[in-house]
Amino acid sequence: MKYKKLNILFLEDSAEDAERVAYELDRAGLDNDYLRVSDLTDFKEKLFDFLPHVVISDYYLPTCTALDAIRLLGEINIPFIIVSDVVGEENAVDALKSGVTDFVSKDHLSRLPLVIERALNEMKSVRHQKNVEHELIQSKERLELALEGTDLGVWDLDFMSNTIIYDEKSLSILELPKKDAIMRFGYFQGYEGMDQTRLKKGMDDHIAGVTPIFDQEFSIKPEDSAVPKWILVRGKITRRALDGTPLRASGTLLDVTEKKVNEENLKKNQAILENAEAVAHIGSFEWLPKSERFVYSEGFAEILDFEPGQKVSIRQLYKERIHRQDRQFLREVLFGGKEFYDIEHRINMSDGEMKILRNSGNIRHNTKGEIVSIMGIVQDITEQREISKSIFNAQQFERSRMARDIHDGIGQMLVATKFKISSLETNPSDEPKKEEIEELLSTILEEVRRVSRNMSNRHLEEFGLKKTMEYLVEQVETMGDFEVIHSLDIPDDYNMDLSSAIYRIAQEATFNIVKYAKASNVSIKVESTDQNIILEVKDDGVGFDTENNWNGIKNMKERTSLQNGHFEISSAVGKGTIIKSWFPLNT
Repeated sequence: MKYKKLNILFLEDSAEDAERVAYELDRAGLDNDYLRVSDLTDFKEKLFDFLPHVVISDYYLPTCTALDAIRLLGEINIPFIIVSDVVGEENAVDALKSGVTDFVSKDHLSRLPLVIERALNEMKSVRHQKNVEHELIQSKERLELALEGTDLGVWDLDFMSNTIIYDEKSLSILELPKKDAIMRFGYFQGYEGMDQTRLKKGMDDHIAGVTPIFDQEFSIKPEDSAVPKWILVRGKITRRALDGTPLRASGTLLDVTEKKVNEENLKKNQAILENAEAVAHIGSFEWLPKSERFVYSEGFAEILDFEPGQKVSIRQLYKERIHRQDRQFLREVLFGGKEFYDIEHRINMSDGEMKILRNSGNIRHNTKGEIVSIMGIVQDITEQREISKSIFNAQQFERSRMARDIHDGIGQMLVATKFKISSLETNPSDEPKKEEIEELLSTILEEVRRVSRNMSNRHLEEFGLKKTMEYLVEQVETMGDFEVIHSLDIPDDYNMDLSSAIYRIAQEATFNIVKYAKASNVSIKVESTDQNIILEVKDDGVGFDTENNWNGIKNMKERTSLQNGHFEISSAVGKGTIIKSWFPLNT
């Protein structure tokens, strides 16, 4: 026997009989402590003082019987063995019903060690079983408590009887009455259409070990609603026979109708967005710098000629696709602390061609000013830009033609008129009239020349951009009551279209200063770098709200865009205005 030292309590009026029992136990090799009592009073006391592991009692005692003693045990769970000469069948039955563990005759005391060992083993097994049951009850209570805070229903399936048990939450989800809490298993009642075939295959795959869990969605059609109700069922085989046959499975049910509807709406919205992107030639993207995550739509992939789903590195995109002359500008815009941007820039295509994109989006920053995310859209405006350029060139041609007509027609006629008037012989009294006419005609002639110069590029064609800009500075100085500071670093390798754009933007900006700014100081600067030429016109005037879509601003922005440049304007009421245009060279 592999037990620690036992405390054995004898309820025996005969000391000699108690010694005989102790002798047999010692002879069997048991290491025990013995204590003998002969009445119920001492027995009750020693139950709590001696704390016996086993009670050995005679059936008949002078003041009581073994049945009286076992009643005193109550909830104390220890083996109670009767050692007696004659008990009788009826008394033995009553004793067993009362909780007596076993009987041993005083004539066969050699059996007692085995009886004690068996009783202790059974008691140990019973205690273990009760502990397991207690733990199961606690686990069940914890599970039920956890499920109370969720929308999960629980089911339990018995394969042998082909019955399934639903809890109240499952019945509510399936919209079944309480009488159907236990019913024949029909692959989760209430399904529509071909759901049964799919559910059966899912269960068969799990039974065969193809899937670790049973995980399926199916729909039911409630009686009071035309909208299907979607349910997610999950479960697992919890017990199998030795040959692998499933015996039991359990799992959960969850109403996922709202999730399913949201998924369907998301798919519809995604389809609408993709269709809109395709029609408008736009694409969308999101960049999360911290995780280096860059996601984009199909429209974005089509514009940049990516394979759908192709992994794209933002660094690689910046280095290989953004035109080299636009990279610095794009970086300054994105990392300049703005919350919104709307720019145009060029990209290089894999076939060597170039596209012009309109790129706009929202930039979100953290409290440190670091970029958290950029969400934006890009639009291919290459074709639109070519059309605008053609229109602009046609306008320029028409301007030049009109300028020639004014100069060669009206101008020549006015000159001839002046000479004719000068040659007239008049009376002295008419001299003031003649001078007045001559002065008026001179003014008209000068105005015609000025308009002609403004409408044509003749000055640019004859004298170049630098001389024309210097003439503009002189002209502005005579028109306004302010000081003009200018710095004109004009490169040699520029074309007429670029020169015209720079001059016209400067002309528009300075004439607006004369008309509206009320400035004291004006700065006109043209600066060239290896890759760009930059025009800046600045004043310290009254400023204005740039949100208003003034025609002058639109014209300057359009002229800049037609040269694949970048236009910026910053102004505030009372703080002056800065207009800046970047133009790429040799493109």
